Amino acid sequence: MSGSEPAPVEDRRDSWEGPVPIPSGANETFWEATLEGELLYQRCEECGTSQLYPRAVCTGCGTTDPPFETSEGVGTVYSYTVCHVPGEPGFSDRTPYAVAAVALEEGPRLLALLDCDPEAVEVGMPLEVTFWQVSEEAAIPVFVPR
Repeated sequence: MSGSEPAPVEDRRDSWEGPVPIPSGANETFWEATLEGELLYQRCEECGTSQLYPRAVCTGCGTTDPPFETSEGVGTVYSYTVCHVPGEPGFSDRTPYAVAAVALEEGPRLLALLDCDPEAVEVGMPLEVTFWQVSEEAAIPVFVPR
C-alpha cells in the first residue's frame, strides 16, 4: 500500500467465524475505508497527536472529532504474542497464531492479527497491511511481512 494505492481486500465473509466489527459513531468512517483497502488513523490538528482506534476525542488534548488521515499501511512489530489457545470463537482452526502491536510509520499503534508463520515473528519485523472483509460493513486489518 504505497502512496494512494489501496491494500488488497480479500473476501472472507463465507469462511470467517471470528468476531465481526459493528461500525458506529466515531469509527464508521474507519470501517468504510477498510472495505476500500485504506487504513485510516486520526491526527489532531490542535496538538498533533495521532491515534488509532478511532475516537470522538483526541487522547492528547481532548479536542472533539480529530480528522482522519490515510496511513501508508506499513509499520513494524512493536510487541507480539503467539496464541496457542484460541481466545475468541472462530480461532480454533487458526492456532497457533500471532497477534502484534503494530507500530505504524505515522506513529499510532494497533493490535492486529498477523498472517504469517508465528515462529517467524520478531520485534522490529517490517509489516504491511492487507484486509479481510468479514461483513458487508467491515474488513479487518491484517498484517503480513514486507
